[in-house]
Amino acid sequence: MAYTILEEIGRGGMGSVFKARDEHGNIVAIKEMSNKVAYMPEYRELFNTEAETLQRLDHPSVVHIVGMPYGDSEGNLYLPMEYVEGTTLSQCIQQSGPFAVDVAVRLMLKVLEAMQYVHDHGRIHRDIKPSNIMLRPDGRVCVIDFGIAKDAKVGGTGKTVGRIIGTDGYMSPEQAKGLHIDHRTDIYSLGCVFFFMLTGRSAIKKESHDYKTVLNILQADMPVPSQYAQGVPPAIDQVFLRAVDRNMMQRFQSAAEFARALEAAVSSQMLDTTDTFRATGSNGWSQTPDTSSPVVTVGRGTDNDICYSSDYVSKHHLVVRGVMNNSAGSDQPAIEITDNSTNGTAVNGRPLRHSSILIPYTGTSFLPEVLLSARAEFPLNWAEVISLLRQRGWARVQQPEPPQPQPPTPPTPNAPASANNQLLIAIIALLTIAIIIMLITR
Repeated sequence: MAYTILEEIGRGGMGSVFKARDEHGNIVAIKEMSNKVAYMPEYRELFNTEAETLQRLDHPSVVHIVGMPYGDSEGNLYLPMEYVEGTTLSQCIQQSGPFAVDVAVRLMLKVLEAMQYVHDHGRIHRDIKPSNIMLRPDGRVCVIDFGIAKDAKVGGTGKTVGRIIGTDGYMSPEQAKGLHIDHRTDIYSLGCVFFFMLTGRSAIKKESHDYKTVLNILQADMPVPSQYAQGVPPAIDQVFLRAVDRNMMQRFQSAAEFARALEAAVSSQMLDTTDTFRATGSNGWSQTPDTSSPVVTVGRGTDNDICYSSDYVSKHHLVVRGVMNNSAGSDQPAIEITDNSTNGTAVNGRPLRHSSILIPYTGTSFLPEVLLSARAEFPLNWAEVISLLRQRGWARVQQPEPPQPQPPTPPTPNAPASANNQLLIAIIALLTIAIIIMLITR
């Protein structure tokens, strides 16, 4: 495959990243490792590791490899990758400031799901930071730059042990010490990213001398987000502190556990993490329904009621709840759809991400088309959903009958013609008598 370089879009210590076009006209990104470092075995190993990592991963929130790695006659190495449109977390916060708590939580949950996938497939990123997390224009996230990723199965004194590697401000204590690392190293970095999302600053102060920075990582008191950002509740502070505990055994032991703690903190503080579609009541059903209503769960995980076997579908993608809504003054059946996914859901073509909508229920045939991850191959089966809801207590809601046409109102009969004639004759007779009287009196 030949590529045409269009422009340089990034430059770093090991090379550049170019925007390019392939032979089919597709826009791609070409990551270059310069011959200035590519001749060294340790850097060539980093290049090969990134290529191998991306070939093993296939998740919509992880950057994809789109071609085979190759080199040129000058010793430069190239890796064709997905061209990710959007901005990095770092750029977004530099331009607009830190995120509100609810927005930061929504985005963090998406990143955590992506990283759980990475860890489930035996990889450690080792360089999680705001500039390595992209925000796509449609609201999805994408984790990029696996250039120093490692195989999580290599333990002891293997490949994950050795030189300090990572980024100041997001590097874990075990990385700073050059000790053995595992996926919990990424958990620490994810906690630091969350701090940056809430405050716009790094949790660990970077000093002018690397040694002092390492001392900060190992010894300095860890601040909490609420010190620098208004409105951050104590429960969120506690989640952050556990994520960045210097003792790996005291941290969250997985990205999924981190996500569950974050969701619990949100729930305990009654934070609104829904998008404005629900909050503004633009669908005409703004009242929050009873949470005890029957529920059907939808997702990739086998613990769901309805399961899909694709990584495009999140483990716990949707919650569908059957409710009785009384916003109009009387109980009316409705269905609440809540999206908890990374890639969102399309409801009649309208995006729904980490938010809820309420839909009046007037029969299965009138329910909207719901596509998981907005993909036509993953439609929601409404017949199955309604059947499960009824089995779980929504039985009083009956399938509405189509309205029966009313018989036409018979027309009011016209007055008989004979009655009209009789009236006319009477008038003529009276006129005739009047004329005769007038003639006689003359």
